[in-house]
Amino acid sequence: MRFKGQVVLVTGGSSGIGAAMAAAFAAEGAEVVITGRNAERTQRVAGKLGLSEFGLGDICDPTYCAAFVDGVVERFGKLDVLVNNAGMILREDTVETTDDQWRRIMAVNVDAVFFMSRESLRHMRRRRSGSIVNLSSTCGLVGCKGLTAYCTTKGALIQMTQSMALDCAADGVRVNAVCPGAVDTPMLFSAHKQTPSRGEMEAIQAQTVPMGRMATPREVVNAVLFLACAEAGYITGAHLSVDGGYTAQ
Repeated sequence: MRFKGQVVLVTGGSSGIGAAMAAAFAAEGAEVVITGRNAERTQRVAGKLGLSEFGLGDICDPTYCAAFVDGVVERFGKLDVLVNNAGMILREDTVETTDDQWRRIMAVNVDAVFFMSRESLRHMRRRRSGSIVNLSSTCGLVGCKGLTAYCTTKGALIQMTQSMALDCAADGVRVNAVCPGAVDTPMLFSAHKQTPSRGEMEAIQAQTVPMGRMATPREVVNAVLFLACAEAGYITGAHLSVDGGYTAQ
């Protein structure tokens, strides 16, 4: 078990990739804590996995982030891994994107990652040990029509990852990012203004992705677990694409 005795915090752990990630870390021996916006879903995942702690507050609020991370460390004595998985997508033309939409996606996809990372790093640096993995996207590497705001946030995460990695490399803390392509989750289908059928989505991926299909949540989870574990001990400031070759074209 690669994470036996470790404390792992996963944001956005109530559904999709986040829930799969929480389950995988728990199966690898970790004490897992999740956050989520939907109380019913978060409680259901926590109950299913037998988690003793979970958070329902707003991780876009720096005061909440500080209190929550401090509470996790007080409860378990440490924090070994932070996975910044929570995020949202916005499909909208640049000119049609409202000020409120812009501020909201920046808050969820960028501000929350910074706040959770900053508070986690305070504790990790003191122990001279820790790993942070940020969920970016292939949309942070290439432009995508109708996704200007989303692409901006995911590109920002890659730069945040690299800069944070340099800030704390000498302190024994690693910071990396995973850049998934199209992943078979409800979020992918809901990102379209007219929700495509499964057959339509599979046809799109067959035409645009060299491997001809969507990723499974587990394939993204595997990349996160690798970057978080001791086997990746000399990797920091990296972004790992899990995209079936999409960005290699």
